[in-house]
Amino acid sequence: MGPQNSREKKTEERQKFNYEEFEEVVDEIKDKDFDKIGLQGPDGIKPQIVDYADQLEEHGFETVIIGASTFGACGIADEKAERMGADALIHVGHTRFLHPERQDMDDLNVYYLPYREDRDLMGVLKEHYEDIEVDTVGLVGVTQYMDRAEKAREFLEDKGFEVVEGQTGLRTTEPGQVLGCDAGAAHNIAEKVDAFVFLGSGHFHPSQVSETGKKVYVVDPYEEHIWVEPANSLDDETRAEHARVIKHKDKKKWGIVTSSKKGQNYMQAVQIAKEKLEKHGKDVYVFVEDRIFEPDYKGFGIDIYVNCACPRMTKDWQDLAFVSPKSLDVLDEVEIDHRNEEN
Repeated sequence: MGPQNSREKKTEERQKFNYEEFEEVVDEIKDKDFDKIGLQGPDGIKPQIVDYADQLEEHGFETVIIGASTFGACGIADEKAERMGADALIHVGHTRFLHPERQDMDDLNVYYLPYREDRDLMGVLKEHYEDIEVDTVGLVGVTQYMDRAEKAREFLEDKGFEVVEGQTGLRTTEPGQVLGCDAGAAHNIAEKVDAFVFLGSGHFHPSQVSETGKKVYVVDPYEEHIWVEPANSLDDETRAEHARVIKHKDKKKWGIVTSSKKGQNYMQAVQIAKEKLEKHGKDVYVFVEDRIFEPDYKGFGIDIYVNCACPRMTKDWQDLAFVSPKSLDVLDEVEIDHRNEEN
């Protein structure tokens, strides 16, 4: 690839990765006389983080890149950046994460540059909108596509749909944005709509929206069509969790896992789960680490763990039982059933 083609390719990449917003951040940190800047982002866009570092160095800043993988702004690395002497952190890929239990999510000066996917989502919507078989829809999605939410709303309204825009959730800052741990944007408007239109791909986020009891029409730019996530699609998963709790109900030792990452550290949830398990006569052990891997928990002689960190991990473990805090309510139901049998 010649120099001209290389420059053109880099220009295209910069347009894809919010380069204009990045330059605004550079102007702001110049005004604040910062010297050293930390950078952080998910695996899929690490080459762009290196490009941002190059640009910052050209502007006279010293940089340090946080190499560990991050899957969301819940894993903000401001403390790591600060230990490396950084005056500020640029978090690439996500919007700011709000933690319901704490106010110190970003003590350092943190700038967020959300990644916007450049796939033709609007083209998919325009070609397949007739697959949406309801009149009133709620509009939600993931941050990669929320910059197109307004255009999607206008298009759907032009085609005769009544559109209710999603609100912000407990942990989100962008209206309509859905996280794996927060579908409040959908729940807040669920009673007003017949179904949801979801801007994004994959089953994980739409399945959270389906917990509203409404079907979800997923405008998927990867599959290039609109497919349906059924209402309450997590019911089978919930039943499986309940089955795991019942299977281990007579086990004496139970573990509770939380993360040292700011956005995945839920000590109130830990305390509630601990008290509930102790009420049922369990010996409870609380575990914490930065990034949680199942093999780390196989040597403790504990067969079941309660996940008080990222909810996605509950779905990933294979050998050990890993359940959500809300599944512990089954223990109360089992106890009531047992008492009724005795009477």
